[in-house]
Amino acid sequence: RKDIALRISTLVDIAIEHYNSNNPGAEFQYPEYPPQSTTEMKAACIGFRGTFWYHLGFSAHPMDATAETQHFFAELYFDRQYLELAVETCIILEKPLCRFSSSCAFCPDESNILHPSDEEFVCGKQDHKKEFFRRRDMLVRPFSSFMTPPDIDNTVIDIDSTEDP
Repeated sequence: RKDIALRISTLVDIAIEHYNSNNPGAEFQYPEYPPQSTTEMKAACIGFRGTFWYHLGFSAHPMDATAETQHFFAELYFDRQYLELAVETCIILEKPLCRFSSSCAFCPDESNILHPSDEEFVCGKQDHKKEFFRRRDMLVRPFSSFMTPPDIDNTVIDIDSTEDP
């Protein structure tokens, strides 16, 4: 669990840095470091069109301690050309949070990652399902392992299978 919390924390840090750099005056930070659990930060990962995509749900607070904590949705992917994680979107989900869906085509309901409208994220729409692939331990695999094409990696998991290999 600690490995997963650290991996998700890395993804959250990248997303917050992106948000802060693209929103003048924004100075958000994740409230707990090092992360002790994944209760306040959630992540799901899927293979799609030759790379891995992540959806994140987390809360962050402004460095101005008087301001209210905000809930974020972020979508990241591993950019195989530049060999780094890239942020596709990172947005604040405005209250009331009950109006947001808790899943998409790749995030299971139990992930409890709140999602904005389909127009605000790239990967995870219903018509993408046929292109998804999964691998074991996707959240804790080294990012460099994402360079192995899925058709020659023997750890590919059929996402329609109900068995865990």
